[in-house]
Amino acid sequence: MKTRNIAVAAIAALLLCSCIPSVNPFFTGKDVVFDARLLGEWRAKEKSDDPALWKFEKGETNYYKLTVTEEKGKQGQFEARLFKLKDEFFLDLIPADCDYATNQAGLVAASMFPRHLLVHVSKLESGFHLMPPSEPELHLALFDFDWLQKHLEKHPKALAHHNEGKGIVLTAETRELQAFVLKHLGEGELFSKPTEMVRTNYPAPAARPATQQ
Repeated sequence: MKTRNIAVAAIAALLLCSCIPSVNPFFTGKDVVFDARLLGEWRAKEKSDDPALWKFEKGETNYYKLTVTEEKGKQGQFEARLFKLKDEFFLDLIPADCDYATNQAGLVAASMFPRHLLVHVSKLESGFHLMPPSEPELHLALFDFDWLQKHLEKHPKALAHHNEGKGIVLTAETRELQAFVLKHLGEGELFSKPTEMVRTNYPAPAARPATQQ
């Protein structure tokens, strides 16, 4: 698993930041929400050497079917759950299928067992209700691997985990994960700088407020 920082949310630009999986989910059932503004296909706003697309579709219940298309057509499918902790929104991603196909997206490989990956949704703006209307935006951020690695080396009991080679696997219970995430939301801490995403398809779905499960 590569641990280099990559922008966060278009997999190459967003998701590739640093993949740090968790054995346990980052959400509980009561935390899950659904927001139609997330539906559709998104790409990094700025040019990237490794272009990628994130496509969100409605699942059978309050989850999204996420398809990530990376460079050279590599794809991965995920179950993505949007959830809210206090006033912050996050995505918990878990691969729908785990195999070792040569054309499989790298993000799937990072959570092959399967395991949970966390994305901070720092902005979800439809744009069309603004005056004048603006382009819809989505800001996503992944863990900053370097920060978390150094923090856990200095404070090994701060969050239950174990090392797998040069990687980190989180083993803490959900409530512990949530408390740690909320404690370290500050700039320069747990999450890398967000990647700005914009829609590739129009018209955008009608905005609707997030509703609890």
